[in-house]
Amino acid sequence: MEEIAAFGVLGSRLGLQLHYADVRVMAGLSARLAPLGVTPARATAIVYIGLHPGCDQTTLGRALGVNRASTVKAVDEMETLGAIERRPGRDRRTNALHLTAAGEALRARIEQETAVHDQQAFMALTPAERDQLSQLLAKLR
Repeated sequence: MEEIAAFGVLGSRLGLQLHYADVRVMAGLSARLAPLGVTPARATAIVYIGLHPGCDQTTLGRALGVNRASTVKAVDEMETLGAIERRPGRDRRTNALHLTAAGEALRARIEQETAVHDQQAFMALTPAERDQLSQLLAKLR
């Protein structure tokens, strides 16, 4: 019996089904990224900074959907990891975030690992179904 069936009628609710799918997919992604020393959230931040060099912490936090304290913690952890560096920002109150050479290499590994993870996590779906799921999720967002 699938664990979601234990919830009776709630198990048929799309929200609960989406939650269970997300938990399972994210657990697999966490395990895949762990050897790189990053969580899925930190990996997302590293890729974002790589795509938006010089962004400040406020912009990063907004993009990730996290509060200021969580953003500061994430930036501190990524800096300790050697993946990013803070440089002077547009004014004295801000820092511009940039990937280091190690951060660029880590970003490339993150992108490789997430591609492999997606392939494995969604292999039950045909390419057309994957496209359809992507479109449906975009519509929900």
